[in-house]
Amino acid sequence: MWHSRPLAEHLWDTDDNGSTWEYMYALSGTRGFDIPISEVRQLLGWKQTRNIMGISVLDDADSEALQTLLTLDAAPAATAPLDPQQEQDAVDAFGGDLERKAQRAQRGEQAALKRRLLPGSIGECALCGRTLPGTFLIGAHIKKRAVCNDTEKRDLANIAMLACTFGCDAVYEHGYVTVDPAGALRVSPLAADIPEVAAYIQEKLTGRTVSWWNDSREPYYEWHRTHTFKDLPPA
Repeated sequence: MWHSRPLAEHLWDTDDNGSTWEYMYALSGTRGFDIPISEVRQLLGWKQTRNIMGISVLDDADSEALQTLLTLDAAPAATAPLDPQQEQDAVDAFGGDLERKAQRAQRGEQAALKRRLLPGSIGECALCGRTLPGTFLIGAHIKKRAVCNDTEKRDLANIAMLACTFGCDAVYEHGYVTVDPAGALRVSPLAADIPEVAAYIQEKLTGRTVSWWNDSREPYYEWHRTHTFKDLPPA
């Protein structure tokens, strides 16, 4: 952030009152999203008539919820490093709690969901197809649980799939792979930007068809394709 009236006048001139937009800031690592406002209202508990006008600053809880909805990765923001003494002075001057308590919602259906997906001691990862001990498999929601309604959360037969902790859960959760309407795995073009991710997908997932896909689960996979998958915008 910076303040420069001469730069503002150079960029935008002045209005009829001789004022200009001299307080400025720059953003890096931006990414566009096309999310219906109705989903944001539902997630954050807003009234159905509330809209976003201009810049809206959210509190920590709402920011974390929205970050979960948008599957935001750490932004590669270009920030100038602070002097170590300045950093220490800032910490010393901060009067709030350094340890923020996180309140996690109790997931009453999780145990039943895992039992439904993994009735025995071993199971198959829905994405890579490897048969693994249950310790290395989790019940991964196909559609993000944070935005599921109560009926969807109770749809134990369809809302989730087994995904291995060796990488499949992470690449799906962060949108580097998705499942197309025929059950085939689709790879994000942005996976190539991270060599380790690209190598894992190439070795374990490229060309696979997900046998877990069916018509009943397609609406949840469709949500993942349109909300989480890191696809490129149309040209």
